[in-house]
Amino acid sequence: MTARICAVPNCGNPAASDYSPHCKRHKSALRRHGAPDQRGITKAELAPFTARIEARIAKNPDSEAWTLMEAAWATIVAEAKSTASHRIGNRYQRSAANEIAAIALDCAPGEVTVTVLGMVLFWHDRPLRFASDEALRVQIARRVRALSQRHVGLRYEHRTGQHVRVYREMTPKAAGTVGRKLLTAFGGVGLQLAALDERDRKAEQEAKLRLATALSNLK
Repeated sequence: MTARICAVPNCGNPAASDYSPHCKRHKSALRRHGAPDQRGITKAELAPFTARIEARIAKNPDSEAWTLMEAAWATIVAEAKSTASHRIGNRYQRSAANEIAAIALDCAPGEVTVTVLGMVLFWHDRPLRFASDEALRVQIARRVRALSQRHVGLRYEHRTGQHVRVYREMTPKAAGTVGRKLLTAFGGVGLQLAALDERDRKAEQEAKLRLATALSNLK
């Protein structure tokens, strides 16, 4: 048994092996979430941020920005399909390409862009929720992949006599690649939308302050 201790601060559990710097739990978190101390972003956590994106779209329904972002996603999908069809090349790139192609079969472009932009808003407002840049990329990939059901299957459980849902995990490198492509395509737009939100909040606060001042000056 290894005498090494997990490298994550305040963990104290033994390392998974002599060759691993992390215990089994943190090694699994690194593989699934992009960092040993990263917790997965849930749909409920993301919901307020995607709602803000949807509100911005509803406020500007005729903006060409949304069409251009859907076109950018279409380009990513087309490139992925081309890569996935190659029999030679980097297997991690092919794995990421297959993930993107599968997502595109199930999900409308608008769903994908709203999810990615919501994740960027989340990161902008709560950067400490993400343990690293790689964790951000992996979490983006996981939340977009969760829009599709093609990685979900059923397994018969003999003990209970029932079918249970099972989830096929992305490889860490494939998840990082998918997240990197999405963040490159939509990260800048997400930050601009975050700036618009801050502008609107500031204007609302100033309006409330002016009203309070006006009321205080009443005789």
